[in-house]
Amino acid sequence: MSSSSTTTDDEIPFQPTTEKKKKPRFQTAASIAGNVLEWYDFAVFGFFADIISEVFFPPQRGNLALIESFGIFGGAFLMRPIGGIIMGWIGDKYGRKRALELSIFLMAFPTFAMGCLPTYAQAGNWSIVLLIIVRLLQGLSVGGQLMSSLVFTLEQNEDRTHRWGLIGSYVLAAANVGTLLGNLVAAFLQNTLSRDEMLAYGWRLPFLSGVVVSFCGLYLRWACEEDGFTNNEQHIPKNPLRTALRSGRTLLSACLVPMVWSGGFYITFVWMPTFMKDFVVPPVSQPFVINSAALFVMCLLFPLSGWLSDCCGRERTMKVGGLCFIVIAPLAMMIIGNGNNPPFLLFLSQSVLGFSLSLWGAPMMAWLVESFAPDARLTSVAIGYNIAHAIAGGLTPLVATVIADVYPIAGPGFLLTGIGIVSLVGLLCVAPSGKEERSEEENHDLEFVVTAADKDML
Repeated sequence: MSSSSTTTDDEIPFQPTTEKKKKPRFQTAASIAGNVLEWYDFAVFGFFADIISEVFFPPQRGNLALIESFGIFGGAFLMRPIGGIIMGWIGDKYGRKRALELSIFLMAFPTFAMGCLPTYAQAGNWSIVLLIIVRLLQGLSVGGQLMSSLVFTLEQNEDRTHRWGLIGSYVLAAANVGTLLGNLVAAFLQNTLSRDEMLAYGWRLPFLSGVVVSFCGLYLRWACEEDGFTNNEQHIPKNPLRTALRSGRTLLSACLVPMVWSGGFYITFVWMPTFMKDFVVPPVSQPFVINSAALFVMCLLFPLSGWLSDCCGRERTMKVGGLCFIVIAPLAMMIIGNGNNPPFLLFLSQSVLGFSLSLWGAPMMAWLVESFAPDARLTSVAIGYNIAHAIAGGLTPLVATVIADVYPIAGPGFLLTGIGIVSLVGLLCVAPSGKEERSEEENHDLEFVVTAADKDML
């Protein structure tokens, strides 16, 4: 825009930069591809939890080794809030892309290292220590990756906010495709290799392949331009963490709302094959195939749920999904827990749970981003989302395993119902779009930043 233009400042729509429009599709594709591979790396541990329990722990009675294996699986979630704070700080101070590419590299190398770890027979208790270390590093990485990818992708589509529900659903769908990929790899290996071969070397293969995710980081690093939102120095907060903590009730809601998604997903699609195989009597035939089919259906439903939230509203769509999940979860678990039921009925039960989760999870992505002001958006979203995962996502497979030992049929279903109620309360208590909790002074400062950014473009 030339200086001779008669357009006034008030008529200029806010555009963080004109640079970022050059390759939005390629940058979005790289971000989403990184999601697929990153979540493959993170979730594959859960699908091989029973094998890992035999490889890294001494022989023990009952399901104690499996419980310890899921304990380490959940331990990685304790690092997610720390990773979210670190990557959120980097993203708000130095750019979303930088946080995203850093988190991708941080996932590639501990995953590869895990495939190289010595077993308990080779190194004794040191193998457990090394397993914990690499798993914690994975948690640190994934704590910043998904939310960096989400904020990066939606802000690349700043001119399409009316479709953020649909666009945000692609980000979550990509993460679930990564989980589905891990499920398919687990199904292939467990149907191809014998039990002895799995214990000897088969479990290493999916982890060694995790280094592939680094190629997405390289593409983002060298072929994609920086997101323009934080390139303007006047828009960079002095302390993103302090700004995020001032959000108060909105931040609390952001911690509660994702719990039903995280807990529901990890029980329904990560823990469920182990439940079908080790707890259901008689054991379910081909549990990974059933799980993969149901997870694939849910991935297909994400765009529909995101589109519905654009048309009908985020909260309205989420409430329908949340209420359905609360009511259906115990019944679905009772059906799955009866090994005499036909496989199609188990698939249908999982798919119904997945549909309810998609109605909650897909709109939730845009809801989270829209709830916070841009100046500390990534830090705020990452804190809320990862605290929810640390509590619900990390602990629920462990708790469900303990409950299934005592109440193997419907017990895990009532656990899901309880988590759903907590998240629904969090949604009902939110301050709309975080606006109620911003003071007039903060809003004035935000307007000044936008005006200053506009003037810099002229």
